[in-house]
Amino acid sequence: MILDSDIIIDFLKNDKKTVNKISELKEKEELKTTTINIFELLKGFYALNKKEEKIIEFIEHLSILDFDFESSKKSAEIFDSLKKKGETVDALDLFISSIAITNKEKLYTGNTKHFKNIPGLEIL
Repeated sequence: MILDSDIIIDFLKNDKKTVNKISELKEKEELKTTTINIFELLKGFYALNKKEEKIIEFIEHLSILDFDFESSKKSAEIFDSLKKKGETVDALDLFISSIAITNKEKLYTGNTKHFKNIPGLEIL
């Protein structure tokens, strides 16, 4: 299960629903995130002049999946497919999606509208 940036932020803010869901998921499966999500999180923390230790401490307990060659190919394929339909998606969300798809992982996100048009992506 890949945790999207918004879910990690909600967890760090002690959102009870998110904390409970992550605790439940942790008992059933390995929790992961992506290098793209880490970038998004750090970018946000630096913009707010906050220290990143809180994020680092949390992600140290996650497996981190990279945006590799297979993910790059999948991103290009999805981008082309959506473009032909006249649809667009944020590049970072496209990269996160392709990492999830190529690693056969579900994505736990609160931003389902960002990912709803991505074919082959399983969203929790």
